[in-house]
Amino acid sequence: MAKFATIKVGQPLNLDDLKRKPTPRGHRTNPRDEDLTKLVNEVSVGAASQVLPWHYEGKAATARVAATKVIKGTGAKVYVSSRPDMPGVLLFSRVPLTGRQGKS
Repeated sequence: MAKFATIKVGQPLNLDDLKRKPTPRGHRTNPRDEDLTKLVNEVSVGAASQVLPWHYEGKAATARVAATKVIKGTGAKVYVSSRPDMPGVLLFSRVPLTGRQGKS
């Protein structure tokens, strides 16, 4: 097989191998959403006083939208919130957090 300098060419395939395999159809789910579903399920069956933090990477708005999409999709009664003293963290709980915890 010739060596290509600028393009990447794989190994040769047989036509029979391509005809046997069905092509994948449908939308592939994001692995982050699968993990968020596990987290939401864990929060929904846990204690009401338990708060689980999710340390996300990236934008806060994107993480919150992904979390609310998963919560609505599962139909669980789970609340998601953030705190200004904990940047990069979303908090999941069974009760709504008002943001006034610990203030006197």
